[in-house]
Amino acid sequence: MHCLDCTGTGAQVAAVGVCAQCGAAVRAAHAEVSKRYLTCTKPISRPVATEPPVRRLLCGTCAAAHRAHAACCPESSGVVRTS
Repeated sequence: MHCLDCTGTGAQVAAVGVCAQCGAAVRAAHAEVSKRYLTCTKPISRPVATEPPVRRLLCGTCAAAHRAHAACCPESSGVVRTS
């Protein structure tokens, strides 16, 4: 599998992973790895983050979109609700 961003420039560089958001293949130079905390809802509608956080690989485009969203809505960044 080849990096989607590199393929757009005519290069064929091996991908190291797949973007968790859009599914594009990415090489290490174009990937951003971050942590996301899964949450569950406890009594009184209180979300609680669980440990350890999950690893999340994003392409540069999706990572930039997530940063823009986090700047707009900081209360929801870094958390994935599971229940």
